[in-house]
Amino acid sequence: MKTNNTNNVTAVFDEKLALPKLLPLGLQHLLTMVGSFMVPVIVGSAIGLDSKSLAYLVSAIFLTSGLAILIQVIGIGKGVGSKLPLVMGSSFITLGPMIVIGKQYGLPALFGSVIGSGIFILILSFFLNKILVFFPKVVTGSFITIMGITLAPVAFKDFAGGEGSPNYGSSTNLLIGTIVLALVILLHKFCKGFLKTMSILIGVMVGTILSFVTGMINFSPVFEAKWLQVVSPFHFGMPEFNVSAIMTMSIFCLINLIQCVGAYSVLDEVCGTATSDKTAINGLRGQAVGQIISGIFNSVPHAYLNENIGVMSLSGVKSRFVPITTGCILIVLSFLPKFSAMITIIPACVRGGAMLAIFGMVISAGISILSRVNYSGNHNTLIVGTSIAVGVGSNFQPEVFKQMPWIVKILFENGMFSACLVAVLLNICLNFHTFSGAFFSQSRKNQLETEAS
Repeated sequence: MKTNNTNNVTAVFDEKLALPKLLPLGLQHLLTMVGSFMVPVIVGSAIGLDSKSLAYLVSAIFLTSGLAILIQVIGIGKGVGSKLPLVMGSSFITLGPMIVIGKQYGLPALFGSVIGSGIFILILSFFLNKILVFFPKVVTGSFITIMGITLAPVAFKDFAGGEGSPNYGSSTNLLIGTIVLALVILLHKFCKGFLKTMSILIGVMVGTILSFVTGMINFSPVFEAKWLQVVSPFHFGMPEFNVSAIMTMSIFCLINLIQCVGAYSVLDEVCGTATSDKTAINGLRGQAVGQIISGIFNSVPHAYLNENIGVMSLSGVKSRFVPITTGCILIVLSFLPKFSAMITIIPACVRGGAMLAIFGMVISAGISILSRVNYSGNHNTLIVGTSIAVGVGSNFQPEVFKQMPWIVKILFENGMFSACLVAVLLNICLNFHTFSGAFFSQSRKNQLETEAS
């Protein structure tokens, strides 16, 4: 990120599009978010909620995701929201603690912890200028790369039909997932204009049709859903502000914050921009406000979805009016649970095929950032290699930490957290002169000029 680039950002992101083009582009982003809509369902199922309560949580995530996007992209005043085309969806990083808190303390304490940790992040946002110093390119590039690597297996499991599915790994799942992936790639390679921009949506639509023909789609959730429903505040009771629950959730929201800092680098890489510190801080403040609202409306913390930045890269459309359209569609769908249920019946293999292309773009963005880091006469090679190795090891061998206290276990078996922590600590120790100069400076200019040296 750089200190000023307002004109460049305005020129890239303020393109106005006709409504007939905005709607399908907004829908494409929405379909890419389907995986994130499952977070509250996973949490609710683990806690033991009935199907009616689970359906309500889905409507709540539609509403709060839509509001979070609008807060982020449109902004509130001059200090809340980045006004960049960033799509907000459920954070997978907070999935583990939400289940633990929900089981141990109940839903009122769970949503109280979401509100309380949101307030904590909001307060912290006023000191983020110093915190951002911990994340030069060598750190964010490593983090983004391991993020894509750790997300790829999630896409691959969906590609095979979704873990736990009775037909997991069947030839039908693999064939349909391959067709979706191939179609996305071919449309992006050989088509121009509208067809190229809609490669993800077209791939998902074709895959869904094929799934219907092969009898893979179950319409019962759609038939059982109501036509109209209003998501109300504190549906599951007034929030309880349990100190232990709030502290636990706050730790994971800090990790989520780190992921969101990395998203600005992905956006800059894809769009050729340079997000200023002020813009980034305003965005993270908007995220905190959105999280507080999310807790009020019985929903979960949000994060910037890097896969949607991948969609921008594949489509070539970077207008912030597209995510605004997505946000508006989500809010409308929150009132229409029958239509919302139609989104959730898209087979896992279809999502997986599309996600493989999208997460691949995240990995390539991380590699591109790392390619611009100076590796001559410094320790950056060691920082990158060690942090990614630890992240991969933590993610694929989580049982290493099974004898540790649960909070340590949940933190360190997350490859993104492990990689980021190692990258930050090694950068401080091995590049101490550069780090200390940036940290004690009133401006990050010196760091931006010498962070890789």
